[in-house]
Amino acid sequence: MKPHEHPMNPIKPHVRINTVSLAAALAVAAALLNTGCISTERTVYQQPERIKVEFENEAAGRLFYEALSNMQNRHDRNESRTSVSIPVVFNHTHRVLDGENVSFNQAVRRCDTNGDGRITEQEARIFAEQAGKRP
Repeated sequence: MKPHEHPMNPIKPHVRINTVSLAAALAVAAALLNTGCISTERTVYQQPERIKVEFENEAAGRLFYEALSNMQNRHDRNESRTSVSIPVVFNHTHRVLDGENVSFNQAVRRCDTNGDGRITEQEARIFAEQAGKRP
């Protein structure tokens, strides 16, 4: 039995640190800490097909499209945003925006009250009045 292995000996054997391994570990740690922030941002537009619709006459079409245009100018679009972040290391943002067809389809559903795929002048007038009252 070696003297330093004796159970009553308080002296512990020397631990050797491999300086090459220590230097490599420090280099890896410094590289990881100094890489900066990984950042990604993605925007997706939802663009379903437009609902097929016809108008009773030219006045119905004009009223509908004018009201729709006024609504779109007020930015009545929905936005969904998801963000995941680990400070200094990682940042990811995912946005989902409604395209123009989403607004069009919603307007057609609101305006075509009987759901027959044909917007009458009366339906268009009512829709235009309601659209004008929205904030």
